Amino acid sequence: MNQKVKVFILLGIITFGVAFGGYWYYKNNYVKPRVALAEERKNLENEIANRKSQIANMTNLTKQLQPLYERSLPRREESASLQYEIWLTQMLEFCNVQNAKVRHGQRVSPRNSGYAVQSFQIEAQCDLYSLTQFLYEFYWSPFLQRITALNVDPTEGSDTLRVSMVIEGLTILYRASPNQTYPLVDQLPLSTRAPKQTSSGPFASYSPIADLDVFRAVRTGIDPAELVFLTGTPSYTDESGETTVTSSWNFQALDKTVTLKIGEELRVGAFVATISDIDDQLVVLKQNTGRLWVLPLGEKLSDATAVPPNLF
Repeated sequence: MNQKVKVFILLGIITFGVAFGGYWYYKNNYVKPRVALAEERKNLENEIANRKSQIANMTNLTKQLQPLYERSLPRREESASLQYEIWLTQMLEFCNVQNAKVRHGQRVSPRNSGYAVQSFQIEAQCDLYSLTQFLYEFYWSPFLQRITALNVDPTEGSDTLRVSMVIEGLTILYRASPNQTYPLVDQLPLSTRAPKQTSSGPFASYSPIADLDVFRAVRTGIDPAELVFLTGTPSYTDESGETTVTSSWNFQALDKTVTLKIGEELRVGAFVATISDIDDQLVVLKQNTGRLWVLPLGEKLSDATAVPPNLF
């Protein structure tokens, strides 16, 4: 190999090395940084878009929740329990609810929930009209509140009802922005308009409820047996061909029908008896004293006739 060939080979190697080195330098110091920058820019743009979407969602949510902020009980615990208890007491007096006792229970705030629930217990006496008016006023009030339990016990021989209920009031503990007025710190939001929570506005639409004699049986001392009727004596045949005769009893006060077989027990008030026999047109009842009672089909229990034991 002459000197000239060696020079050409050396120049070729140098040229290839320069070309490869230039490409490597271009790839690592020009292309890759710009690809990384483009990818980083795209990620930043996506992040900015996500942040803007979150801000828009929070803004819309704040607008939607604004009515709830305005109805929240005071954020300060002492103010929330004291002022709401005073309001309940005044409302009970306004509705002529007698001997009312209002007590506040524990305030519960689930972790990271942003709200607190304060419970209140009420025990009082009133008639059905006053109770109806209180419930009407309660659901037309603006606060975040609800009745979670209501027990009504009538008094025999009187229109007076013994009423007990549990009420929960909700406090929102944070504000959406520093400039937001609600929730108030130590005042009830009395100026807030309550949302429509009842089917009709005027109380006159609900006052007829008080005219319903829903507690007639207790108030007048009516025998519960006056409201229980023998309505049928149906029989059923199972797959094996065995026939079972039953008796159907309609409890008007409870608006339900009970089916009893021979040997099963019928309890109505103080009256307790066992179904002794069932005929097409009558049922025989036997008390634990041995006394027998016969009741014709379609009659009320109070019309049952006592019969001598030797007849059945």
